[in-house]
Amino acid sequence: MKENMTLGASILTAITASLCCIGPLAATLLGIGSFGAAAAFEAWRPYLLGVTVALLGAAFYLTYRKREVVCADGTCQMSSAPRWNKIMLWVATVMVILFAAFPYYSGPLLAALSRSANQSSQESAPAATQQQTRARIAISGMTCEGCAASVKVALEELAGVTSATVSYEKGEAIVTYDAARVTTEQLKKAINGIGFKAEAVKILSPEKAETTASEAKLATATIRVEGMTCGACATSVRLALTRQDGVASAEVSLEKKQAVVTYDPTKVTRQQLVEAINETGFKAKL
Repeated sequence: MKENMTLGASILTAITASLCCIGPLAATLLGIGSFGAAAAFEAWRPYLLGVTVALLGAAFYLTYRKREVVCADGTCQMSSAPRWNKIMLWVATVMVILFAAFPYYSGPLLAALSRSANQSSQESAPAATQQQTRARIAISGMTCEGCAASVKVALEELAGVTSATVSYEKGEAIVTYDAARVTTEQLKKAINGIGFKAEAVKILSPEKAETTASEAKLATATIRVEGMTCGACATSVRLALTRQDGVASAEVSLEKKQAVVTYDPTKVTRQQLVEAINETGFKAKL
């Protein structure tokens, strides 16, 4: 009995730990858009995973421990839990691993759902003759690839949106749309409506949208960053940098305590890059 209760608790805890990404998938399958509010569970994920491991360990102990059984003739023998209990334990273990690892494969899963949902409408739609507009929208609140795929779904459901590419690492969406049918305010509203925060919107001209890093005169800056203690810290710094206009790429190393930034010096200065890092709560030095 104790084994079953512990197993159930471990599965429930694993699900809760991954709600930040399970939520968007479930909401998409149910046709209700998204579950962006589940991002609040991201801060608790490490603790919930720790509880999950502890509960699963307890379940293994209760299942495989040797127990003394009193027989009718007064003799005793040692035995463990029945074979069926052990099978249930291993099945539950697989479920716990799948739920706990969900954020790592939720992105491709939601992206596939998005492509499937939009395939029929794209095939039946007439060829567009109007000029398409592209916009870059900065987004805060995304915690995994599942969140990014959820934003993509919400944007591509809008009439007039041709395509949307959403990057969790850069914290932005590049949207191609018909400005005569949908406005930037409607794009932002679609993102905000699923629990994330749409911030700055920048319209990209066709020429600028096709500009590559090799065509621009880019510079590289190596910035010392103090105060980072985990991968999440490095991700936070990278997002702060890549959201700056003119930044082509940013590589942040937790081990080296530094950020290597490739940027357009005509659009952003080194000091602005330093200030962007300082605003995240870390200390940047050139």
